[in-house]
Amino acid sequence: MTTLQEPTPTHRVFKYGGKVFPDPGAEYTAQQVLDHIKNFFPELGNATIDEKQVADGTLEITFSKQVTTKG
Repeated sequence: MTTLQEPTPTHRVFKYGGKVFPDPGAEYTAQQVLDHIKNFFPELGNATIDEKQVADGTLEITFSKQVTTKG
């Protein structure tokens, strides 16, 4: 019996605000990459992480800031 598995991504790219960041290495999780990028973009303090695999096998990981209200 065979099971269908999603193809392993050939590489990852990280996106935020129209910018694309290269993959620092498979040993880093998306959360670890986000933690590093937050040093440069503090508005990502409560960001969400969305992953999407595109046709060529690339895993696109998008960081989105969450809109919050003060009060």
